[in-house]
Amino acid sequence: MSIRSRLPLLLIAAIVLPACGDQAAAPTEANPVPRPVAQAVIAAEPPFTFRAPLEPYRVNQPPDFMIHSRARTDIVIQRNVFTPGAGGWHTHPGLSFVVVTQGQIKLTQVKADGCVDTAVFGPGDAYFEEGGEVHRATVLSAEDAVLLVTRFNIPVGGAITTPAADPAC
Repeated sequence: MSIRSRLPLLLIAAIVLPACGDQAAAPTEANPVPRPVAQAVIAAEPPFTFRAPLEPYRVNQPPDFMIHSRARTDIVIQRNVFTPGAGGWHTHPGLSFVVVTQGQIKLTQVKADGCVDTAVFGPGDAYFEEGGEVHRATVLSAEDAVLLVTRFNIPVGGAITTPAADPAC
């Protein structure tokens, strides 16, 4: 079965299965955070990028969540594999939600007062990247880091990633 034929199943598994654990007990050392079975399937897939235009939208789910776009933009779904070490400095035009499925990774982000490192993210962790923010990822594990990424507000047919100058930090 090809990746294209399995993509709908992978996307459903990536979205639905984690939600199935909403009532799980709090994680402890003896009872770690449960990982969905779909994670093993996703980890075996090669890198991919799928994108499609998304009409303007407004999602308002009070009290905690709101996202909207006034223009037609692309939504991009990727499976990225990064080798150990530091990557290049870059930006993305829109917001990105990231789930780590393998390895350990941290970001170095350029802020107004200098460079700041995030926490280290490992399998089952999620984080987001703000659009337009200069950053780079560093894979800290000996194994590759594998990320599932959903990117919003990407110009239709435009660049997903833009290289940035080294901020020397």
